[in-house]
Amino acid sequence: MYLSENPYVFVNFLAPWCIWCQRLEPTWEATAEEVERLNENENESIDVDIVKVDCVANRNLCGTQRIQAFPTLRFFKDSQQYGIDYKQDRTVSAMIDFLKQKVELEKTMEDWHPRRKQRMLEIKEHPGCMVSGHVLVNRVPGNFHIEARSLHHNLNAAMTNLSHIVNHLSFGTPLARDLQRKVSKYPQFQSAHPLDGGSFINRDYHQAHHHYSKVVSTHFE
Repeated sequence: MYLSENPYVFVNFLAPWCIWCQRLEPTWEATAEEVERLNENENESIDVDIVKVDCVANRNLCGTQRIQAFPTLRFFKDSQQYGIDYKQDRTVSAMIDFLKQKVELEKTMEDWHPRRKQRMLEIKEHPGCMVSGHVLVNRVPGNFHIEARSLHHNLNAAMTNLSHIVNHLSFGTPLARDLQRKVSKYPQFQSAHPLDGGSFINRDYHQAHHHYSKVVSTHFE
């Protein structure tokens, strides 16, 4: 209801227990005060409402918004998400500049072709994480886990989609290119990397694929 009654709203979706939300609180309040001060001056007014939502007390609302991490800072226009979530510096000046840019962009878009404007409004998604590297392990049965973490957010596990693509996973010392070409001619080596290129899609939140691989030591001369 609140979003539909206000054209521009900047929302902080938070959880009271989240340390990053607690650290953001003074800055968020200062940003709200600065916006209120600017709105008192007709020449500087940006006409944006600053609000916050407790996702513990409003679980259904945050579920509908698919809040996957705390805090999530999201800009709304006419009750609809407007662009991707805020990822810039968490300072008063940075957030004020962000809000000014959003409002100024909207004024600029008034002269755009409707199709171009619609494409701009539909930009809500962005790429996920890319993981690369190597791990030194003993040659005994074991396992390793890849866990999503953030330096500046607490991820909401119940709303996290862990779909992923495995570009390459191998064990042992990487082969030189010329040797890779040679062994690729033998059928028994073609299944050496069974997960490569695989897409593993989760249809529901809070689920993850477990991959089981049996590694057999193989020598090529």
